[in-house]
Amino acid sequence: MADRVSGHGLRYQCRVGFNVEERKLPQTVCIDFDARTDWQESARADQPINMVDYAKVDQAISEHLTSREWRLIEAIAESVARIICVDFPVDQVRVTVTKYPVDMPHCDGVSVSCSRTPADFID
Repeated sequence: MADRVSGHGLRYQCRVGFNVEERKLPQTVCIDFDARTDWQESARADQPINMVDYAKVDQAISEHLTSREWRLIEAIAESVARIICVDFPVDQVRVTVTKYPVDMPHCDGVSVSCSRTPADFID
């Protein structure tokens, strides 16, 4: 049986957009993740033993997103999945990235999702 750990509505400002004009100003992206993991040992001991630390996930994503410009939210989703799969004890993660396009004011948002495992990132 797999346990789950999730993060919802993690919002970041980053430069993202297909064209140069869109990347001139930071835009808000929202990240949701749902990771399959095993936290039974931690739950039994009521101690954080080899588990996903939400604050560290948030910090890693924040630093990564602001470290460069992005053209595609698909690239953001893939890189966030890599961070979670490589740096945290998960068996699988699903990442959704939602962007609120400045050039589409009539739109509530656009999003992409991916599901990855640590094996997807073996170099």
